[in-house]
Amino acid sequence: MKKRIAVFSDTHGNRKDMREAVSRFNPLDLIIHLGDGVHDGIQIAREASIPFQGVYGNEDFGADLPGKIMLEIEGWRFLLTHGHHMDINPYHPKDIWRKNMRDMALWAEQQGAQSLFFGHAHVPVLQREGGIVLCNPGDQFIGSGSGSSFALVETGAEAVRFRILRKRQQGQWEPLSELWLRRHAI
Repeated sequence: MKKRIAVFSDTHGNRKDMREAVSRFNPLDLIIHLGDGVHDGIQIAREASIPFQGVYGNEDFGADLPGKIMLEIEGWRFLLTHGHHMDINPYHPKDIWRKNMRDMALWAEQQGAQSLFFGHAHVPVLQREGGIVLCNPGDQFIGSGSGSSFALVETGAEAVRFRILRKRQQGQWEPLSELWLRRHAI
């Protein structure tokens, strides 16, 4: 049975865009929040009556959530974390950024995951490192120069479709990137 999952991170109190994305892309089977605004995710999931999973970020004071979660959905294993403990920073030089991506993929692989969802960096990432899909949905933080974004993940028995969608000024959510993970590729 296919599942549709909305993945958010770094909302920092901006529930408006998150609420709009959930409304636009519903029906959803799960909302995931990767920290720094995790209470936004809890509230929107509650309002929409959609199950929720989340991890705390470095600015989620008082959040009683774990720092990492392994989710298994349709036989796919997704590792969730905020990322602040991994030294990920989009302002690092490209060679350091690439090394951090490789290190994160290795960590996810060692945990038995096929995909790592992480936040903290405030930039959308959707790429394959070895056999691991790395996904950062970007942010929805008010004042973000690049516009709100989130990931829409659709799981099935044989494949997972990852998409990052960005909100444009006209209020439309447009695809920014897409990647598939198929069983035979594992």
